[in-house]
Amino acid sequence: MPAPAALLHSTPEARAGAVLTVDLAALVENWRLLKRKAAPACDMGAVVKADAYGLGLEPVARALKAAGCATFYVAHLDEGLALRPIVGPEPRVVVMHGPNPGTERDFAGQRLIPVLSTPQQVKAWGSFAQANDVLMESLVQIDTGMNRLGLTESEFAGLMNDPDGFAGLTPLALMSHLAVAETPAHGLNAQQRARFASALSTFRLKFGDAKGSLANSAGIFLGTGFQYDFARPGAALYGVNPNPDGPNPMIPVVRLQAKILQVRRVDAPSPVGYGATFQAPDGAKLATVSMGYADGLLRSWGAGGHGHVDDVKVPVAGRVSMDLTTFDVSAVAASSLGPGAMVDIIGSRQSVDDLAAASGTIGYEILTALGRRYHRRYLPAPAAARK
Repeated sequence: MPAPAALLHSTPEARAGAVLTVDLAALVENWRLLKRKAAPACDMGAVVKADAYGLGLEPVARALKAAGCATFYVAHLDEGLALRPIVGPEPRVVVMHGPNPGTERDFAGQRLIPVLSTPQQVKAWGSFAQANDVLMESLVQIDTGMNRLGLTESEFAGLMNDPDGFAGLTPLALMSHLAVAETPAHGLNAQQRARFASALSTFRLKFGDAKGSLANSAGIFLGTGFQYDFARPGAALYGVNPNPDGPNPMIPVVRLQAKILQVRRVDAPSPVGYGATFQAPDGAKLATVSMGYADGLLRSWGAGGHGHVDDVKVPVAGRVSMDLTTFDVSAVAASSLGPGAMVDIIGSRQSVDDLAAASGTIGYEILTALGRRYHRRYLPAPAAARK
């Protein structure tokens, strides 16, 4: 059990091996940028699943709500239950994985909107709503070409043709998910849009007020024809490039700095780290930081990764280990390696997407892998951004 804070003589930042800074003003401005990108009638929500992509559910959700966000999306019921007291009773909270059997009463009790993706979920939710006289909105999800979640074409047609197929439901919207929105020229985008438009027209024969929801972060940039009534941005809010083939329109939100534990000079050519995969030359200067793959720094990054000390690029020397990573800081002035020195892992010289590319992955994985051992520093959104 941790010692009570009153008995400690050091700050959490002093005890941590690395510092993660989250710029809430940048986060809010990214949400506003996306809102300006969309049609005026499009509700610009925010996906805050996975602890707001690793950045902290509570501070992120509070900042977005203060900026005017009225619809939040999570993956699991427990995430919705955690979010509801943070944002209060007014905003919509949509749970995209829908209700597992026996959880319907918790959805209703906390006014969490379920996404219904299978005939079984549709039937169970409708039966619950009718038996308990619950008149609460839901979303119905269809698959338009991703083969992941959502009613298939035949399942959707079967429910539409059955007079009791959607009995008990009060649908807010029909929903689907784009598979290749990050590649605007890919033909599947147009196919999914056409399939969704056709299905929505059919759905409105039974539910005339039903809205549409198709666009994720990248989908917003495909144009108003993809945006419909509810947009669901996630990674773009947190600074990830929604268009990997072009310049990033989003503002960086995170900075990650690792504290240097030790600096040593190599007196003779010798290996560094586990596996002896890196050979340090005679006279090399090495700095080891208090951060490793247990903190979300992917092991694959060690093969060719780098950080920065001031403006100097410092390559990883050897493998990333669980709690430690070593850098070759031979080119760094001694004055920049004194007590309190840190290596920038994510920042102005290396973005989330840069780090992801060097690790052989995507920015989503980098963010959601961010560890809990960092000290988290939140830069507040200015009061003007809250109006």
